[in-house]
Order: sequence, then structure tokens, then C-alpha cells
Amino acid sequence: MKRGLVAWACALAASLGAVLPAAAAVDYSLSGYATLGYARSTGLNGGSYLRFSNSDGSLKTESRLAGQLDVRFTPAWSATVQLKLAPAADSDHGTALTTAWAFVGWRPSNDWLLRAGRMRLPLYLHSESLDIGVAYDMARLPVEMYSVAPSNEFDGISAAYTLPLSLLGGSELSIDIYGGRIRTDARFWNRDGAPPQLAAGANFRDADVKLSGAVLTLRNADTTARLSVNDARSKTLDGDGLPVSVPFVQIAPGLGYFRVSEALPGPPIETVDRLHNIVTTVGIDHQFGDGWRATAEIARNRQFRTNVGANTTGGYVALSRELGQFTPYVSYGRLRTHGTQMDMYRRLLAVQLPGFIPGAAQINASQRVFAESIYAADQHTWALGTSWNAPWGGRLKLEWARTGVGEVSRLLDTPPGQPSLRDADFSTTTFTYSLAF
Repeated sequence: MKRGLVAWACALAASLGAVLPAAAAVDYSLSGYATLGYARSTGLNGGSYLRFSNSDGSLKTESRLAGQLDVRFTPAWSATVQLKLAPAADSDHGTALTTAWAFVGWRPSNDWLLRAGRMRLPLYLHSESLDIGVAYDMARLPVEMYSVAPSNEFDGISAAYTLPLSLLGGSELSIDIYGGRIRTDARFWNRDGAPPQLAAGANFRDADVKLSGAVLTLRNADTTARLSVNDARSKTLDGDGLPVSVPFVQIAPGLGYFRVSEALPGPPIETVDRLHNIVTTVGIDHQFGDGWRATAEIARNRQFRTNVGANTTGGYVALSRELGQFTPYVSYGRLRTHGTQMDMYRRLLAVQLPGFIPGAAQINASQRVFAESIYAADQHTWALGTSWNAPWGGRLKLEWARTGVGEVSRLLDTPPGQPSLRDADFSTTTFTYSLAF
């Protein structure tokens, strides 16, 4: 687990417990949640979806276990720590125990809440309950929306002000402002690699991300609506600059390559220290009469300072109806990369040197690896499923989804030597059991 503001928040919580008046009753509560999930994807020609879901099936894709401690020192001061056990973010093997929440909260009045430590990034309607399977009916929150951010936590501070709105049927409007940073692991799948420098398969890069943003959330008994704007400035921690673009080197008429590495001859590669993204999200969830419920979210991730990063639009719509203990639902999600980023991806793969040129194989492999570092995605998913509130507690869910891939999907892992899935469909069946305790 990483230090910084998380350790500071824990230390402050311990200090508060020591210095606050002994007469003040300190309340403790323990809680947790767990999901055991199985996912199987077919039609991928030996590949995998979302890291682990393949034709053999996997328990890794959806399974989670977490425990949470809440401490209330006074009506104004509190602290929360949540530890989560899930597949490791920096490896495709094994699990890792991470800190999902670790913050101290101060509520000077009913309208204000100030927090410091590790918190959840408030991008989505389900950000606060992201891994808590009993909190929503879908077996999997649509990845076309919920894969926008590389990390869903940050270390920093936040301030929230809640304003009652009696004119809108007892609604309340929350205004949140936050800022901080997070070290996270960016995962890239290199289908064939570039031996001997880079092996085929998963490649992880440590990144530092500075975050700030603002969120408006409107809630009443039937509706939740959210608008968020998040500013992210990212850099890798390997000491290398991040390319703005890569120059094309012509070696003969109609023959050339993109200079994707300083080891190749050609003009300089312009770099920047940090990439800059602004992510804007809009979401609404509304409960109609007779058990009907509709949810829709959309995210626009705009890329600045480079044409080889992420520049995407993603979102989904879902419709469900509660029928006793069952809640069947249908959803549709869409994710695509825009403009210069997608064009750069196409050009890198289209330019290939013939084999008689010395070093052609290595240059071609390097261009493919560079293209695979671009967040290129063009996919949509129809999902049909149901949840069941089990009489013994918890929630069972079953979902069948059909995903269509256009040019490419970065959420797929293609085996070495196999062609990437293109203009094709595949199916994913997901079964989960979730409970809270």
C-alpha cells in the first residue's frame, strides 16, 4: 500500500483519538462487502477480455473482498479506512491488498463536509459504490463508461457543500471540489512485443497523476443526476518524456518509417513532461412508477498536448424493472477514440518496411508497440441480465453480453502471432454473488 496522504490521514485519526476529550464517546463500526464472480468470453480466438475473461472462464474479473472501519470521535470529526483485496493492478498474476479509502472527515455544520486522505474519484454515478455489488443490479458496470479513469482513487483533499432545494420536491444539491494526486499502474498489451527489448504480453508502467475537479450532484427520492469535470495531468515515472507526436522518416520514394524511438535515426521527437486530459461526465438515474428504472451516463475524455494519448467518448443507457425479488435489465454501451489519436494509430500500423531492408522487422515491431500505447477503442456492447435478491441475503446476478469491435479495442488481449479482432463480435457470460456485511 502506498504512503503519503493515506499514512497522514491514519496518523491524524490516531492523534484525534488521543487529544479529543476523554468524555466524548468514540463510536466504531465495522462493515464489508464481497463479490464472487465468474466470467467467460467466447469468440476471441484464444484472446482475453478485461484481462482475465476468456474461453476457459475466470474468477478474477469480478471477484472482490473488502473490509471497512468507521470511527466517529465527535459529531463533527470522523475517520474511515477501507482495505480491498482484488487482482493486482501491476501484474496479471496474484492479488493485492490496497487502500481504497483512508480519510479523516470534519463536518463543521450540516451543510459542509471537509475530508483529507485517500478518497474515491467522483466521476460516475456509482463512484462511491464502485465495487459493492449489492448496490446496483447490473452484473458488471458498463466498461464503455467505467474504464475512463486509470485509477478510481486519489490522495488529497475535498470540500462538499449540500444545499436543500425545497422547490424541487425535497431535492438537495451537492457541490464537491477536490484536488490531489495518485500513483497508478498503466497497463499495455503488446501482442507480439519487440524482442529482445520487450517481451510479448502485458507491460505495466508506473505513472503519477495530478487531479483536480468539481462535481454537481442533484438528488431526491426518485432521481440522481451528476455533472463532473476532472482535470488530470499524468507522467510516467521511468524518467522518459512523453511524445507529442512522432516524425515520419522517408528513406526512399514511398518508403519510410515513424521514428518512435531515439535509437532510430531521424529528426528529434518532441516530448512533454506531462499529458493533460479533461474528463467531463454527465449521468442521470431515475426511478419511474411500477418498478421501472432508467440510467444513462456519458464521458468525454479530451486529450491535450499530444496526439498519441487518450481521446475518447464513452457511455451507456440501461433500463430495468423490479419484479418481486428479480430485477431484469438491458443495457447498451459505446466507446470510441476520436480524431488524431485514431488516425495516428492507423498510420503506425499501415506503414511497414519490406523485409529486405536491414532492421525492418525491429522497426515494424517498434511501430506496432508504439501504436498499442495509444488508447484506441471502437466497441459497443448489448447486455441482458437479471439480479435476484436471495432470501438468505446478498444478490445473485446473471448477464449475457454481446460486444462488437470495429477497428480495435484496447480492452482485448490478442495472443502473439494472431490477428487482432476487427469487425467481429464476441460474447461474455458473467455470474456473480455479492453481499454486504
